[in-house]
Amino acid sequence: MRGTFTETRTNPADKAPADKAPADKAPAGKAPAGKAPATDRVADGAAGNGAPRVDTKAGDTPRSDVTTTNGNSRDAVAAFLAAGGDRNVEQETGDTAREDTVGAVLAILLADHPEATFYAIDANAATVPMPDSLDLNGHTIIKGHQSALEMVTPDHRGTVIDTWERAQTVGVATADIRLAVDPERHVMLTFLDARAEHGVFIGAFTTSDKTDETDESEQTTIRPEVPERAPRFARARKDGLALFLEIDEAFTQILGWKPEEVAGLRSRDLIHPDDEALAVDNWMNMLASSGPARRVRLRHLHRDGSWVWMEVTNHNLLEDPEHQCVVAEMVDISEEMATHEALRAREQLLDRLAETLPLGLLQVDSDSRVVYTNDRLHYILGTTRADTVDEQLSTVVGDDTEVVSEAFAGVLSNGVDSDIEVRVRPYGERDKQLRYCALNLRSLTDASGGVTGAIVCVADVTETARAREELRARATYDAVTRCYNRASTMAELEAMLAPDGAGQHPAVIFVDLDHFKDVNDELGHSAGDEFLRVVAERLHRCVRAEDVVGRIGGDEFLVICPRISAAAEAMSTAGRLARSLRNQVVLKKAAVPSSASIGVAWCDGQSTTAEALVAQADSAMYQSKRAGIGEPVLFDESMPSTGGSETWQWPAPPDEQA
Repeated sequence: MRGTFTETRTNPADKAPADKAPADKAPAGKAPAGKAPATDRVADGAAGNGAPRVDTKAGDTPRSDVTTTNGNSRDAVAAFLAAGGDRNVEQETGDTAREDTVGAVLAILLADHPEATFYAIDANAATVPMPDSLDLNGHTIIKGHQSALEMVTPDHRGTVIDTWERAQTVGVATADIRLAVDPERHVMLTFLDARAEHGVFIGAFTTSDKTDETDESEQTTIRPEVPERAPRFARARKDGLALFLEIDEAFTQILGWKPEEVAGLRSRDLIHPDDEALAVDNWMNMLASSGPARRVRLRHLHRDGSWVWMEVTNHNLLEDPEHQCVVAEMVDISEEMATHEALRAREQLLDRLAETLPLGLLQVDSDSRVVYTNDRLHYILGTTRADTVDEQLSTVVGDDTEVVSEAFAGVLSNGVDSDIEVRVRPYGERDKQLRYCALNLRSLTDASGGVTGAIVCVADVTETARAREELRARATYDAVTRCYNRASTMAELEAMLAPDGAGQHPAVIFVDLDHFKDVNDELGHSAGDEFLRVVAERLHRCVRAEDVVGRIGGDEFLVICPRISAAAEAMSTAGRLARSLRNQVVLKKAAVPSSASIGVAWCDGQSTTAEALVAQADSAMYQSKRAGIGEPVLFDESMPSTGGSETWQWPAPPDEQA
């Protein structure tokens, strides 16, 4: 929430007779040395409007003679600032009235706000030392901040800027803000243009009327806290044996040791044991030549028992008549080393995480050079660490290498992430089954969005892929014969008859086994399954590779032959099937006779459906069964409907008949 500001507007100040000033006081308008400038002018508000009257006599502390009804002098300041109505100070009264206004407001702040804190500001809004010409009567001076923007909460910084701009224009402006050190507390910020008297702007923090009402005795000084900053640079003098001769105050503030406590100690007494060898080596190199030695980073013992990282440069001035010592310049690098340690810990965490994950990790740069790999990647791919992506993924087989190349080209050139699955045959496992690997490629970019490389996660999904293939096989193939099952057989036929499959002119050959029930009844279902597998093998041997052989019922098969030029070609294929099935089948338990009734239907290019074509082949099969000679029959329109029914019905599923 933005604060509010009050613009200073005033009537011309009445003049008090100059000769009323006491004789022992400085003349009106003059300030004794070190005192705030005073004036004998009286700034009044409009008569009867309740605005404060402020008398500022020469040499006296300015004070307010106004007591407001609620006892809060902030109202007095606000009333005084508003006393001039809508008139512009600069236009109506000029610089003199503006100076009077600034002096009057400063008087109120000093007299009625013992908790007020002040600071001086230059024309660029930066804090500067408080001028000696301004006597604040013991009020606190704020130090350590560059500007008011550092002292307030972020949401009130805009208010501070607006208030500052108003103060530059009209001389005085105020705003209710919150301090960064106490965001729940409202305070009033006042800017005063005191350049005419003191050469600076004055900033003041006082209690705001938006805070909870408290007894005046409970008011505390408003202090925008400034964290004390310990020095980072220290110096020490040592003799040729590294005994401390002298340390500066910064050394004490950084390490806690007082001069008398380190007197007679060697440098190594304050060095961490693990750094001692490095410190001695650096010291010996320094003694070997005059001038500065190389810098060295060492842990130094703090008086409280902790260790502080210091970067030390020892200057060999032992032969210098003016010094005859070694001067050590020391820099506190604890924060830097803590950052390095945090980074090292983070890198270790990531490294350990990368080695723990059940994934292979591969990082490459924009030129496809390998930047990082973990051990799991080498195990999955069966390759050692390589320099390029192609070498690292050299165990990818077949056409999958093109898939990998396209994926890497997309992620490194255009930042297009991708997920692919490839087959891998690790080196040394040529006689084993292929592995399936999932590769997830994600681009790495810089701050501008440019692609700098990619990270790839590689997972061995062999078991998942095999399970997926098994499920697909179960959904596609008959479990006993490994022929297409009923659903997939019909799906293949529908695809051939679809508009985009025009021109295939498929033929459908319906095969019904004549003696299958006898085999099941006499020899059992295991013998029946064996009989079916033999039949399936014979059917596959008699057809082309592109033809589909499906088992659609317990003892019924459907052979689909695409791209048949004439009915005679279909009948030729059916004849081969019939002759193949006439030979007896030798089973483990017995040799059994075999024959089949076969019906043929051919699509000559006219529009039809899969169900209709199969129904025609089924009708022709019944004609073959009635003839009883095991010869195929071609469907024609004179044949009766299947089984005397008007609609062809699917036979029972194989698992209900076998």
